[in-house]
Amino acid sequence: MSSGALVKIDQSARKHGLKDEEIRYAVHHPFGFQQTLGNPGQPTIAFVGPRHEGGSRHNAIEVIVAKRADGFLHAFHAMPVTDRWRHLL
Repeated sequence: MSSGALVKIDQSARKHGLKDEEIRYAVHHPFGFQQTLGNPGQPTIAFVGPRHEGGSRHNAIEVIVAKRADGFLHAFHAMPVTDRWRHLL
């Protein structure tokens, strides 16, 4: 799964007030990423990255994406980084 792919933003990823451009930036410029469990047949990756160019690790966000049947990466979760994904910093 390439972080260079087009990322579609699901409504659920906007729940914590992050903007689409912030979500996409974190996926395309991650500090770290790791495969995680998701729905069967949908490769799922957790990304931790900055919200914008020059963004700090102290203000990082986590974004979870799944590659769906349409071939696109869908961000379905995004929020300030939590302890669960902090190791990806």
